[in-house]
Amino acid sequence: MNLLYFDTTQDWIQVLVGSNDGFSNMKIDAQIMETSPKEASYRLVEMIQKVLTQAQIKKPDIIIVPNGPGSFTGIRITVTTARDLGQLWEIPVMGFDTAHFYLIGLKENNSQIEFQNPNQYTNQKSIICLDGKQGKYYTKFCDGVFFSETKDQTPEEIRLWLETEKITPNNWYYTGILPSFYPKDAIKIEATNLNLSSILQYSFEQMKQSNLNDYTYLTLLPNYIRGTYVDQK
Repeated sequence: MNLLYFDTTQDWIQVLVGSNDGFSNMKIDAQIMETSPKEASYRLVEMIQKVLTQAQIKKPDIIIVPNGPGSFTGIRITVTTARDLGQLWEIPVMGFDTAHFYLIGLKENNSQIEFQNPNQYTNQKSIICLDGKQGKYYTKFCDGVFFSETKDQTPEEIRLWLETEKITPNNWYYTGILPSFYPKDAIKIEATNLNLSSILQYSFEQMKQSNLNDYTYLTLLPNYIRGTYVDQK
């Protein structure tokens, strides 16, 4: 099975094609990564064509994308492109929460055990804050196994949430400007420190547990979180 993954929801463009070995292991066959978010609207399709050529396939068997939260324009480009290609190629299309994907993919984070051994517990607690502009962040927490829902919060709301729930993260991740309440040694998420192999493997495990016939281009929806996002621009 060949899987196409791409992401323009943040300040980068990532495109990859992966395949499984006939069992449960996924490998990356081709990938392109660029930090050029403002060019995504006209560069993404070109980059997809390049990785397909490099992987020596005409079309994938499924498309996997993060569908938000993140940049409004970036989410729209990712989701619209995935829907268009899914309809054109008549293949399944699956979308996952961006913050969840990033926690899975961060090399320093141990949340990968969710798909390796869900009964194994790790004390590596991680929080991620994606810069949502307007003085707010898209926030998700993982206790090593379980993930919270993604919240749209102000810094004060995040501090109160952490205090009320008695959450003490070991790993602090963020995009954009360092949140004021974060430790100075927090890790800024860049395209280069996301482990795409982990994201690929996680996606494959989710696919095996799903009825792919239920995932068409019509079922892929953007996860803007903010219903009034456009009105607030």
